[in-house]
Amino acid sequence: MYIEPEFEPTRDEMLEIIDQNIKPLQKTERVMLEDALFRLSGEEICAEYDLPNRPVSMFDGISVRFSDFISDTVDTSSWKEDIEYSFSNTGVAIKEEYDTVIAIEDVEFDSEGKLTVLLKPENAGENVGKIGGQMRRGEILVKEGECITPEKIGILAAAGIMNLKVIKKPIVSFLPTGDELVPVGAIIPPGKNAESNSYMVAASIRQWGGNPIRYPILPDQKDVLKKMLLQAVKSSDLVLICAGSSKGTCDYTMEVLREIGSVIVQELGHGPGKHCSLSMVENVPVIGLPGPPGGTKLASRYYVKAAMAKLMGQPLPRPETVRAVLTDRIEGNWIDFIIPLKVEKEGDIYYAAPVDTWGMTRAKAQYASNGCFYCPKETNYKKGDVIDIELLG
Repeated sequence: MYIEPEFEPTRDEMLEIIDQNIKPLQKTERVMLEDALFRLSGEEICAEYDLPNRPVSMFDGISVRFSDFISDTVDTSSWKEDIEYSFSNTGVAIKEEYDTVIAIEDVEFDSEGKLTVLLKPENAGENVGKIGGQMRRGEILVKEGECITPEKIGILAAAGIMNLKVIKKPIVSFLPTGDELVPVGAIIPPGKNAESNSYMVAASIRQWGGNPIRYPILPDQKDVLKKMLLQAVKSSDLVLICAGSSKGTCDYTMEVLREIGSVIVQELGHGPGKHCSLSMVENVPVIGLPGPPGGTKLASRYYVKAAMAKLMGQPLPRPETVRAVLTDRIEGNWIDFIIPLKVEKEGDIYYAAPVDTWGMTRAKAQYASNGCFYCPKETNYKKGDVIDIELLG
């Protein structure tokens, strides 16, 4: 039975509710360094030694004693290798008796091996890498909660780190519901539709650092929904249930969530994605997603991503925004609405054209827009107005 909600939050209000109600998991695991790419560090990692641990040559060249170049005229024609100078290679420790390096391009050897220095060093220690120039003992290499990038992996490898503690990936279960759905790959009978939302959302969950579990399609039966929801929360850090929260005759999702948990938000005060909800069942957050793919995509991008960030102890993600000039008017709706836009840049100026995706196929709608604008209800914008728009991928 549909019950009119008493409170329908805006997008910012919904994000604030997620921030307040979802707590970090504080679960970690150890992984090998080569498996740590794009994981979040579960600890602060410091260097245990200096690198380099000896002065090294910064160039291929010769290492010399700077004291031999104090006079204005220096005759190097009689210099002998390993006595007055020694050949040095980039990144290799120079011998202790030398303190300065001259690049190989700045010296010449004649046919008899006699040395001529074309460019004298001006200071002692020139072109010599100092001890600890690459890594200092005790310095922080990776902060707790920091993303492990390829560059970080290189730094950790240099520090001799073979494995490290990372924040455990949240387990996110997706429960698709609806008698009208059939599995992907099956023949689609008249009146039925392929269940694709779980694939789209699972891909996003992996991208955002989670471990998705896709449940089989659940029928529109109240007892089945209750059983599977209770099963999912026992093995998940976050549960997503798709559809069944509107006013249809077989929409039982919200009724079930009220019986087995606490409904914090029944539905939103914006569209698309209005029928997105947040509940807690046995201390596990459950997000209800709308059935239409466009609404599922938007609700996932804003709220599932935010919930996962909170579970991993990260700040709420914020979309990339730019200031853009409208090329056509925007008329506000009866609720806040997220308007698709085609964004183009000419010189240093961004221009944004509202796009009417109504009636477009999913593929055409995807190509038609590359940005969006959160338009407050009953608020109008005219051509030429400059607004903050969000860039999409």
